[in-house]
Amino acid sequence: MGRSNLIKGEAELLGRGVSYCAVCDAAFFKDKDVAVIGKSDEAVDEALYLARFAKTVHFFAPGKEINVSSEEYQRLHEAENISLHLGSIVKEIYGAEKVEGVRYLEREVGDTDQSLALSGVFVYLQGAKPITDFLQGQLEISDDGCVSVDRENQTNIPGVYAIGDVICTHVKQAVIAAGDGAIAAIAAEKWLRGKTKARVDWGN
Repeated sequence: MGRSNLIKGEAELLGRGVSYCAVCDAAFFKDKDVAVIGKSDEAVDEALYLARFAKTVHFFAPGKEINVSSEEYQRLHEAENISLHLGSIVKEIYGAEKVEGVRYLEREVGDTDQSLALSGVFVYLQGAKPITDFLQGQLEISDDGCVSVDRENQTNIPGVYAIGDVICTHVKQAVIAAGDGAIAAIAAEKWLRGKTKARVDWGN
């Protein structure tokens, strides 16, 4: 997961109602109540996508402002089945075998925690940049915080390749990462054999 500030219960209930991908898991929550936690474009996009499946989407943002365009905020505000909880901090995701709800603090109300029954929680608190600190500065990082790669997914170090979310592919799907992995694997095999260009074979 990479974040140091995990919500209580987040790790324990990952895959049992906690998710980081609405496109992947939204269909599992058809006609159910879910929550999205975040304040970025990604969080808003995922909430709007979830709204097509869920009964109600509760959008929790720690501050009163969301870092999105006015158009995106308008779409979020006008969605009939999205309930905004701005200025609310989710302190715990609870449940025995699966997500049963969240406990949160609404700053303007007071210091008393409130509870909300839910079937799923989608967490987008990392922000707009991927986690790359484990690389310890060994690879070139773009201004957007992504690992820089060429068209074959090779980094600035020959023979070292990167795929998945660290290269900031706009569509974050396992199938996209798998495709990137295939490209990188073919390129790596070519590099190991000392070839400079892969031969294209279209078959019969």
